[in-house]
Formats: sequence, C-alpha cells, structure tokens
Amino acid sequence: MPSIDLGLRARRESFAAERTLWLLGLGTALSLLGDTTLYVALPTRTAQAGILLADVGLMLSANRAVRIFLNSPYGVLIERLPRRRVLVPSLCLGALVNLLYAVPGFWPLLVGRLLWGWAWAGIWLGGSTAVLDLAAHANRGRLVGRYQMWSFVGLGAGALLGGVCVDWLGYRSAFVVFALVTSLAALMWWAFLPETRQRRAARNSAPAALPAPPTPRARAALVTAMLVLGLNWLVFLGALGAVLPLLLQQRIGDAVALAGVAIPLTTLTGAVAAANQVLSLVASPVAGWLSDRRGNRWGLVILALVLGVASLVMAAEGVGAVVIAGLLLSAVATGVLQTQAITLAGDHSGDNRQGRVLGVLNAVGDLGSAAGPLLAFALLPFVDLRGVCLLAAALLAVVLPWVSWLAWREVRLARAVRPVSLG
Repeated sequence: MPSIDLGLRARRESFAAERTLWLLGLGTALSLLGDTTLYVALPTRTAQAGILLADVGLMLSANRAVRIFLNSPYGVLIERLPRRRVLVPSLCLGALVNLLYAVPGFWPLLVGRLLWGWAWAGIWLGGSTAVLDLAAHANRGRLVGRYQMWSFVGLGAGALLGGVCVDWLGYRSAFVVFALVTSLAALMWWAFLPETRQRRAARNSAPAALPAPPTPRARAALVTAMLVLGLNWLVFLGALGAVLPLLLQQRIGDAVALAGVAIPLTTLTGAVAAANQVLSLVASPVAGWLSDRRGNRWGLVILALVLGVASLVMAAEGVGAVVIAGLLLSAVATGVLQTQAITLAGDHSGDNRQGRVLGVLNAVGDLGSAAGPLLAFALLPFVDLRGVCLLAAALLAVVLPWVSWLAWREVRLARAVRPVSLG
C-alpha cells in the first residue's frame, strides 16, 4: 500500500494546472447532485421526505446557516493545511449526507443538512483556494470563471438528473444513487488530485510574509464584493431557488405538454433549473475572460445587476414563456456576479490573505442564501410570489449607484497611470 500511494503521489504531482482544475471542478460538480435535487424535489415531495411544508424553508436554509459560523475558521485553517486534507474528507462526508437524505423524517433530514453545510464549506473553500494557488493576476479571472463553471455544471446536472430520478426511481432511491456517485468522486480525488499549496510558493519568489492589512481602496472593493455575493446568493440561490417549484406550478401548472407528452412538475422544475445552470456555466468563464481582457471587473458587475433586476421583474409580471425567459436571464446575472465577486476578492486580498478572505466572503454569501428561503416563505402569505420577486429586484437596484461609482473610479485610476505617448 505505501508503494502504491507513493506511485499515485508522484504521478498526480506531475499534473499540469489544467488537469488539476479539471479534477477539482469535476469532483465539485458531482458533490452537488444531492443538494440540488433536494431544492428541486423537496417543496413538492414533503410527504416522502417525512416533513411538513412549513419545514421546507428551514431545511433549505440549515446547511447555509451552519456555514456562516464555519467559513471564517475554515478559511484560516485552509491557509495552513494541505488542500487535499480538507477536500477529500469533505467529499466523503458529502456521500454520507446523501444517505441521510434517503431516511424519512424531520431529524435525519435536518442532521443531513447541517452536515452538508460542513462538507460544502470544505469542498468550496478548499477548491477555491486551490484554484487561487494555481492562478496569477493575468489569468485569475479565467481560472476562477472556469471553476465557477464546474459548480454550475453540478447544479444543472443535479437539477435535471435529480428531477428525472425522483420521478422515475422514487425520492429515496435517487439519493442512494447520488451517495454512490459522490463516493466515487471522493475516491477519484484521493487517487488523482494533486496538492496545490506548494505551487503558490513556487510561483512567488519572495518568502511568505505576514498578512498585511488592506488599503482603504482594497477594503472598499472587498466589502463591495462581499455585498454583491451576499445579494446574489440571497436573491437567486436562496429566495428564487426556493420558490421556483411553486412559481412554475402557479404560472404553468402541475404538468406541461411538449410534443404531445405530459412533463410532470418536478421534471419541468429540474429542466428549467438545469437550463439556468447551463447559461450560468457559459456566462461564468466568458465573464472571467472579459474581466481579464478589459481590466475593469466592476463594469461586468453593473451589467449583471441590471440583468438581474430585469429578470426578476419578468418573473414577477409574466406568465408562461415570459416567466421562464426571466428565470433564464437571471442565470446569466448570477454567473457573472459570482465569478466577479471571487475574482475581486483574489485581486484585493493578497496571496497571504486569500483563504481567510474567501472564508469571510462565503460566510456573507451563506448568510444571504440561508436567509433567502426563510424570508421568501415568510413573505409569501403577505405579498405572494409576485411581491417576493419585486422586493428582490429592488434590493439589487439599490446597490447599483455605489457599484457604478466604483467602476468610474477604476476607469479614472487606470487613465491616471496610463503612460503618456511622447511621439
């Protein structure tokens, strides 16, 4: 066994950054299958899950609520540990969580959601830190965008496959299948995922220094990146994702006929969610490439906020195809916002602070995504689905003036340092 492990280690440490990113992304995508299936199926499958409809908001928020307290300590811990020691055990825990989802009842599901929060904190923070280990300033947007793309692959595959598996195999059997898939992904990481911590040290010729406090300009950028990510997760991942099955049920019905075939609501919800993730996974690397090429990340943030407001208004006021178009437009907005927030954190945190900054960034995001389902279901009796969408649009619109000022400041500073031609 030691000789086998040494052989695997030598082989994986020879992997190029591209292959490492591919392995990181694939494992992250597979880990999301069960979690995304729960979002698609739980609001309309409460009987099979053994809970009440009133419990849905709690279950969809519990994993994010626990991460609020885990992300910052995890971020500091990941700065000091080899990434594999965090990533592989976290993915193993994710496989166990899927088995708990298959057990009906309030407490097994709640424990599973809390454990998933623990597992995802390790997977996402460990993976994001590993990507920043591999990246330099010139390609950070592209690498972060590609890693975000894989997360959207997992969300899309989980939504589509989850809806189909729940309809065909049954609620509990679907999660048993995803537990097996996640276990295989953990085995893949153990065998093939290289350690990335030393690659950052090799890239930086200077010895590691104590983390320096950010400048006022960097601090403003970091705080705004956290605000943008928090609103993105509150609105799109939290509130809109939680009410998606109810929104489609209200505006389209319990089934839709396509080419003479009746598509059940759960499958339709999964298909729409999967289409959203396809658009997000395209928007994310494109946004990363554009931000590297143009240099001003904030301009793309402004565009995404405008698209997000428009998409929520369409979801609030439209029916049928207009609602679905609004939901698809929101996918572009969330893909750009998520990529740019993490890229901005990498730009302004410095090499020796990236783990802890990512921890705080994700804590803010998880606070938003945990509050989203709770707020949405709490507001439904008073403002209905239309009101929830319009309130979410107003939240995004409020931050537009501040982000626009930051974008203008970045352009002004870039012009100030641009060399003046003498010829």
